[in-house]
Amino acid sequence: METTIIHHAENKGDFWDSIVPPIFETVNFYFHDTKEAEDYFSGNLPEKYYYTRGLNPTVHLLEKKIAAIEGTPACKCFGSGMAAVSAAIMANVQAGDHIISIAGIYKNAYRFLNEVAIRFGVEVTFVDGNCIADFEAACKSNTKVIYLESPSSTNHSLQDLTAVAEFAKQKKITTIIDNAMATPYNQRPYGLGIDLIIHSATKYINGHGDVLAGAICGSEQAIKELLSREHALFGGILGPFEAWLVLRGLRTFAVRMNHYNQVGLEIASYLEEHPKVNRVYYPMLPSHPQHELAKRQMSGGSSLLTVELKAGKKGALTFMDSLKLFRNAASWGSFESLAWYPLTGVGANSNNYEWLKLRGLNESMVRLAIGMEDVNDIKEDIESALQKC
Repeated sequence: METTIIHHAENKGDFWDSIVPPIFETVNFYFHDTKEAEDYFSGNLPEKYYYTRGLNPTVHLLEKKIAAIEGTPACKCFGSGMAAVSAAIMANVQAGDHIISIAGIYKNAYRFLNEVAIRFGVEVTFVDGNCIADFEAACKSNTKVIYLESPSSTNHSLQDLTAVAEFAKQKKITTIIDNAMATPYNQRPYGLGIDLIIHSATKYINGHGDVLAGAICGSEQAIKELLSREHALFGGILGPFEAWLVLRGLRTFAVRMNHYNQVGLEIASYLEEHPKVNRVYYPMLPSHPQHELAKRQMSGGSSLLTVELKAGKKGALTFMDSLKLFRNAASWGSFESLAWYPLTGVGANSNNYEWLKLRGLNESMVRLAIGMEDVNDIKEDIESALQKC
């Protein structure tokens, strides 16, 4: 993967021999004559650049690299992870259709299904998803999409991707997965039979916390249809400069993920043995109820974990406020360590209660995103904060 990231789609002579790809910060690309323009709009020049909202050389290079590391024929980038989520879903349903989604998905993806999709006559059923029987029981004659997130980003539950894909193909149902937490470094769902893979490239793929980006990976036909419809019409495009930032971050992706896998497991193991900790949610721990499944379909657990403290809500909040290296922020996948209390803002929106219930979250939980700091410094910070609970 490391060599693919550096060299894929970059040939000698490209970009006037520049080692670092340039930023094509332009809106338009001109035609050399009227025949070329006619050929383009007749569909005879699919690789021709015309308007940056569709294709741009900087963005296109990023798309080729993400597709290569994800193991898919094609990829389309978007302006955010949620732009990718909404496009992938809406590309595969219409009024009267039914979606099965696991309950433990990203909150804004849940909101999209529960607040937006249903307004267009799409029915949604949320299931636990820990076993294939959940999907079989929820399936209807009008089910068109199964939406997955494995592992989920808070309770770290998994779905058996091979089993779900086999079931879905029998029923001619499109499968979509949010693979942002595992990343292509640890999990390649397309090879397990999943149709569309979504990424919040904001997270691990970029890795520097300075750009919003999303991606959808899949077959050539699926991505071609997305390009001509949802990508073109929804407007959630990725700009050339943002794509260049992600390309820069992608160069160190494999190195960072190898580090994150190591420190994630080390911190999770340390916390699991701590007397003030009730439970640690991390798939690569042998104590995780789906550990065997994790070993089958993942090669590592990344650096995101959730810890449940014995001291309850008060202890969780005290722990949060006592951390020094960790910043109180909701994202993950960047260089800095972050801590987040999942129940933050729960009273601001009644839908939050239902989302929290579906995810199985409780007031004793804190989510930790381990960063690039020295692992011993991270442990010392956590230990100091735990002693104050």
